[in-house]
Amino acid sequence: MSWTAKQRITVAAVIVVVAAVPLVWQVGDVRAAQATTDEQTELVEQTVTARQVQGDYDGDGVSDSTDRCPQRPETDNGYRDDDGCPDVVETTGAS
Repeated sequence: MSWTAKQRITVAAVIVVVAAVPLVWQVGDVRAAQATTDEQTELVEQTVTARQVQGDYDGDGVSDSTDRCPQRPETDNGYRDDDGCPDVVETTGAS
């Protein structure tokens, strides 16, 4: 069986597409991971520029006298919620 030039090009195009799909998925995964990292960094590094409540500059409910990060609000996520510092905790999603 002899293949025409059009058939050869079609086969080559299919091979290229099949080979490219995993690469595109990997790029998407990397971008998603970078976006998550950027969001976490932004959450941890954000600061409050004006006093929110007397005795609690960042308004996170932790008194400035015990707040380890008085200008960055605590994240209420069940991990060290009493230290007054924002933190990001990876979760497994299991309950």
